[in-house]
Amino acid sequence: MGIVRYYQQGSLALMAVSVIALYGAAVLFPGERQQKSDPAWIDLPEIKAPAPRAAARMAVVVKPLSNMVAKPKQPAKLAVATLRDRFDAASFRLDSVRQGDQAVPRLFVANLPHDFKSLANVGERKRTFFKLVLPLALKVNEEILADRHRLLLLQKKVLAGRKLSQDENAWLAELAARYDAAPDDLAELVHRVDVISPALVLAQSAEESGWGRSRFAVKGNALFGQRTWDKGAGIVPQRRDDGRQHEVRAFPSLLESVRSYARNLNGHPAYEDFRARRAEMRTREGELDPYRLIETLTAYSERRERYVRTIQKILRVDNLQELENTQLESRPIETTQIFPRSSRR
Repeated sequence: MGIVRYYQQGSLALMAVSVIALYGAAVLFPGERQQKSDPAWIDLPEIKAPAPRAAARMAVVVKPLSNMVAKPKQPAKLAVATLRDRFDAASFRLDSVRQGDQAVPRLFVANLPHDFKSLANVGERKRTFFKLVLPLALKVNEEILADRHRLLLLQKKVLAGRKLSQDENAWLAELAARYDAAPDDLAELVHRVDVISPALVLAQSAEESGWGRSRFAVKGNALFGQRTWDKGAGIVPQRRDDGRQHEVRAFPSLLESVRSYARNLNGHPAYEDFRARRAEMRTREGELDPYRLIETLTAYSERRERYVRTIQKILRVDNLQELENTQLESRPIETTQIFPRSSRR
């Protein structure tokens, strides 16, 4: 009996080792499609979340193996040439977008190219910058519109005298916190949860980031020069006056920078005039005029009126209003590509 029990225990141990080895191989050696894909660009397949119990079981299996799996290498730094090749592969042409012949490809770049300053030709630098930022601006507006659509449905439900569910109230509370508003003031929330002019995003990001060449943009993905007083949450300006404690806020990606910029304009008390003029334009004209919207943002910069005139000049010289009504391509999510976060920080 002792020998039988010994062999039974040995068989069980051997089976356990085999399972671990097979699972480890699956983790360490991805499928052929992953191996052959460009490591700089990640496909995002539409995957349904596993059931809670299945997820829990998976966690039990994966956790002991986590120390056995080698950490993936950091992605290579993004170069201008790589970015240009991706835009060319997607046939991304600003002229075609301006003329309405092409929608904007869903190409979202996480970080600025490390050699962006090497673009000596001003025209090429501007085109590359606009092609980099425009998809991000449209993506953020797409997210805002999704929230606005749900918000309007809930407002209609409340006006009809129907009670909101617990989940609906929780969603409203989260949305109100994000926009610095009261969850029971649906009219004010509708006023705030609205899109930002894409042309204005392009002009302000160009000015605030030095056309993508500033230290804050390259090291911290900061496209709009937003300040923070939380020590360590940003980058200390080299010419900060004595006694001042602010930093320029840093972000994990360029997309997060655009999201934060939109939340700032939609929620900060200093930009109520901006929101009021936007609402007026929606009612009277049906579309946004970035040239007039920037007039309400004197508080955005210490340069005040001079800053407004600078942004208006960029809008005019670069014909950015022609990009105001552009849209992202209507393509399945699995074809969306995101350049992963660079190791440069």
